[in-house]
Amino acid sequence: MRLIALVVAAIAMVWGTVTDAFEAGSGAVATQTAERGVQHDPAAECDMVTVEALSAKHPSVDQFVVMATDSWGDTTGTVEVAARGRGGTWLCQLGSMDAMYGRSGTRPLADRRSGDGTTPAGVFPLGEVTAWDGEVFSMFGNSPDPGVLVPYRDVRPEDCWGATKNTPSYQHLVNRYRCPGPDDEWLAGITESYSHAAVIGANLDPISGDEPGEIPYAAAIFLHRYSYYSSGVPKPTSGCVSLQYDDLVATLRLIDPRLNPHFAIGPTSHLRT
Repeated sequence: MRLIALVVAAIAMVWGTVTDAFEAGSGAVATQTAERGVQHDPAAECDMVTVEALSAKHPSVDQFVVMATDSWGDTTGTVEVAARGRGGTWLCQLGSMDAMYGRSGTRPLADRRSGDGTTPAGVFPLGEVTAWDGEVFSMFGNSPDPGVLVPYRDVRPEDCWGATKNTPSYQHLVNRYRCPGPDDEWLAGITESYSHAAVIGANLDPISGDEPGEIPYAAAIFLHRYSYYSSGVPKPTSGCVSLQYDDLVATLRLIDPRLNPHFAIGPTSHLRT
């Protein structure tokens, strides 16, 4: 009887206090709550004032990737990841990571135009895209799937992300080897920056700008890997958000479709209002 009691107690302990280690950019050990499967790092610090403000405006969202700058013109900022855990408490999954933004800063999506060099500001879902061959995905890359929780597309040589304004391919992944359009992106040719990437759902569902006369707000807005100057300093982007490789992989692995993940982008003061 004593042996049975010990076994029962051990099972109860494991069930009630499941822990899991995961490798983040900082190498920290994370705790996983059994009821939601939410990994978090007790030592990590997130801007919970901003997270709570975002949650109040978007109560259906249980995971935020917070992409914050100090001001509209900043080309540098941070990225954090927080998720709603046990009892509705927000947990810091990844603390502050250095990030690069558009070469012209950030700008609200409604005021932005393709090619202006800004990162669209706002709260956007994880994008879901149907490729030219029918595959539906939310992340992609020129390197193999790093272990993400959402559909991941291995880049094909024909993959062209349309970014030429007011054409049918704008903001669509089309079959066009090497992308002849002036602003289109040939994904297979951007090997390092697009080693892995997540689609930020800015100007998706519906798309504006793929027909004549429509406003081309944004196309090809991703979370991806840093690109670098020859000096080794990371470059601002043309409108995306970029991270150092290890931080990028840690972030992509945490994005959980069960938590209705959203990207919150812009100056901290804007995100809090």
